Amino acid sequence: MSEGLPPLPSRLHLAVAGSVGGTTMALQYARETIISGGRVIWASETMPDADRFGQLFAAVDPAHSCRFHAMELATELKLTLGSVIAASKFLPGVDLVVIDDWTTRSGKTPESSISALGAILGLEDGDDQKAKVMLISKSYESPTGKDSTRVRAQGRLEAMGCETWLLSKPDERADGRCLKTPAGEFELSLEECGFS
Repeated sequence: MSEGLPPLPSRLHLAVAGSVGGTTMALQYARETIISGGRVIWASETMPDADRFGQLFAAVDPAHSCRFHAMELATELKLTLGSVIAASKFLPGVDLVVIDDWTTRSGKTPESSISALGAILGLEDGDDQKAKVMLISKSYESPTGKDSTRVRAQGRLEAMGCETWLLSKPDERADGRCLKTPAGEFELSLEECGFS
């Protein structure tokens, strides 16, 4: 478990309300995976901020940082996910796969993107143990105002085995965050070294 955060389920869809630290949370889980001896594959449209990455990975032995493998998301998600799957089969000991900001920020999520995620969610490593998979997307507000926060493709991803978490900023505290999970709600603080 990453210090200050609940245990990571095997399949997670983290929906974030705005810029509240979803990438930071994923980096924190990635850091703990690497410290524990595992390997991480990270795919995103843009790489995490270098300063933030440095803050979070300051405790990681530089010799172990080679176990963090970053890939750039292609316009066609299916192409990137194919590369992620190939890398997970080639690299030994992949314990965590992160697909950050996997969907468009507005409009309907393309069916091809949701279908392509099925292969990633079925990912297994060489020991027949499933690598954990963390998908991150922006949540959005319902146009009707009822149940105002919506999660992209929630029903489809849950049917594929994903647990849904929602990260938001509930109050005026600059560092305050609320993480809603099926196990309950967690009040968190976002600090330089991550969540606590």
